[in-house]
Amino acid sequence: MHRNVHLRLPFTLGVAVLLALMVAVAHAGPAAADTLLAQKQAQYQKVHRQVRRLDSRVELLSERYDATVLRLHQLHGQIRDATLQLAAAQAHLEHEQNVLASLMVARYKGLGDGTLNIILGASSLSEVTGSLDIQQRFDSAVSSAVTEIRGTRDEISRQREVLVLAQVQQRREKRSLESRRRQITRMLVKRRKLMALVGDQVQVALAAESIGQTKLALEAQAWVLADQKRQTADPGAALRDQVVLEGLAQIGVPYKWGGASPTSGFDCSGLVTWLWAQHGVALPHFAASQYHLGPWVAESDLRIGDLVFFHELGHVGIYIGNGYVLHAPHTGVTVRIEQFSNPWFQSTYVGATRPGPP
Repeated sequence: MHRNVHLRLPFTLGVAVLLALMVAVAHAGPAAADTLLAQKQAQYQKVHRQVRRLDSRVELLSERYDATVLRLHQLHGQIRDATLQLAAAQAHLEHEQNVLASLMVARYKGLGDGTLNIILGASSLSEVTGSLDIQQRFDSAVSSAVTEIRGTRDEISRQREVLVLAQVQQRREKRSLESRRRQITRMLVKRRKLMALVGDQVQVALAAESIGQTKLALEAQAWVLADQKRQTADPGAALRDQVVLEGLAQIGVPYKWGGASPTSGFDCSGLVTWLWAQHGVALPHFAASQYHLGPWVAESDLRIGDLVFFHELGHVGIYIGNGYVLHAPHTGVTVRIEQFSNPWFQSTYVGATRPGPP
């Protein structure tokens, strides 16, 4: 009897330890997933706030830029008007200077015709003196007019110079604003891409949270995105990567016999049909028909996005890389990720095809 007790004791302890580990994992798994989801949500909110701030800065810069452009337009008109006024003042000045020069030449020569007529036509010397005084005053008035016009011209010239300097300054400001706007716009593009990426991660994490696959789903998303970046020269492979990324967002959708939508549920072929329909590719809602569409690929050549078939063509999944399959298993469970090395997969595997463009 004691011997039996001693024999059962290690077994009993082993079961107890195993149960304790299972409880610990059961509690640690969701907690870790919750933490990861919370981190991604917090990251999304942080990036979203950064995008809003950058948007505000771009908006303010755009307003300042528009104001600068308007001011440049106004300065251009003012400089044009000042240039026209300056040209008119210069022409007027030249005319008055010519008049003054003619009078001075006449005076230098002595009695001009005008002065002679004044003397010969005068009835007294006082009349001649008065007339000559008028002539002198006329000469003085013309000289003053020339001086005044010259001052007006110089003032217009100074005003134009001020306007030109203001124009130079506004153009410099415009170039500075353009440079800053380009810089912030580049930052904004990067942040928006990051926000979209983190938003997709949050979507996948939320989808996978209900079945405890948050960490695995995010890891799968990361390696598929990395593959998509490498496939720039292969549109077909890049499209299959995109289909897988969208498929990861369906983790947690319940299985429904004959289902082919996220709202009503999916069966195995319905999941494949719906995902490809989002990209304009019509695949039959029937695993065997999907298989016979080909082209077939060897198991050793499986790539992300290939369709893998099992159970005498009664089941289909999507190979997502690194030895994992995304599929809608059966009634009572949801869309999920499982290892391709799963014994049932290996024992019922039929073959694989590569949908979409070659």
